[in-house]
Amino acid sequence: MNRQFTYYTDVGKGEPVILIHGVGLDLTMWEQQVYALSSQYRVISYDMMGHGKSACPPVPYTLSQFVEQLDVLFSNLDIPQAHLIGFSMGGLVAQSYAIQHPEKLSSLTLISSVARRNDEQRKGVLSRIKEVEEHGHKTTINAAIKRWFTRTFISEHPEVIRRIRYRLETNNPDAYLAAYRVFATADAEVYDRLPEIKCPTLIVTGELDQGSTPEMAELMGNLIPHSEVVIIPGIKHMLPIEAGGQLNQLLLSTLEKYSGREWKE
Repeated sequence: MNRQFTYYTDVGKGEPVILIHGVGLDLTMWEQQVYALSSQYRVISYDMMGHGKSACPPVPYTLSQFVEQLDVLFSNLDIPQAHLIGFSMGGLVAQSYAIQHPEKLSSLTLISSVARRNDEQRKGVLSRIKEVEEHGHKTTINAAIKRWFTRTFISEHPEVIRRIRYRLETNNPDAYLAAYRVFATADAEVYDRLPEIKCPTLIVTGELDQGSTPEMAELMGNLIPHSEVVIIPGIKHMLPIEAGGQLNQLLLSTLEKYSGREWKE
């Protein structure tokens, strides 16, 4: 596998929709969204570099490398414009891409994304990096699952949790740590440039998400000109999985609203 290889799936026909997963995960997290959206759209999901079946370049990584990977995917698939949907770290990649390549986006959707972590939040995410550095990436998995899913979902869907746990356990340790470092700091890198995002933007997060909080969603909504904010009650971080049906309805209605429209200041 060459260092530039990106693994992706391409399902359905219509306006392109590109899905970007979160740190430590892969394109399989979008299973419910691919099924729902591909009835009306061409849905492309891919593994970020260092994740899943994509190439694992030498570390360290930068946000610009993840943005470049996405831009190469646009070019290789000959996509002039697409709806871009990013989850968690994928939301940071999507934010940066929207700033750098505004002409290529029909719309932007940020799911469980982050913006301007406060001192306590920054300390928390940096402490997880230190734990991975000292004890390995597997030591943080139990805590991650508890942050991502509600207790009820964990108890009622053991097979889903098992798959997520396996995905996290089998990550390349160096690539995971390098990507997590980007995730931990990139919000500060893009925050001041959020007003430059010109396309219509949906910002959605869970009411109980401690890492990608409703307050962060509102901050982004206040800065991004053509944006709307939706908070999903009773849900933590993993919206695309735990609240897949509700999220899919929201995405379908939003994409329909944003499709085929030109947005200008």
